[in-house]
Amino acid sequence: MICHTCASEQPEAIVQGGSYLLRCGACGEHMVATSFIAVSNTDGEFSAYCDPGYGRPPAPEARIARGPLRDISATVLAETDRGTIVLLIAETQ
Repeated sequence: MICHTCASEQPEAIVQGGSYLLRCGACGEHMVATSFIAVSNTDGEFSAYCDPGYGRPPAPEARIARGPLRDISATVLAETDRGTIVLLIAETQ
């Protein structure tokens, strides 16, 4: 996916207030949004972190949860209910 603002191809997945958003990792522009519930029913492995802001790597101690997205989705939503923006990073095999 290419950012329409800066032409970067570095999307980041975040969850904010129950919404799943792809934002540009270079400029922070939101690119696509949908309901987190709509995408959370998957067995893909993810790590969830308190969001450090676009383009910044998360600190290891900022990790909230790790595992299949369907298993960690309740934890992610609980964090967003507290106002936390959560960065999702797919685990590579």
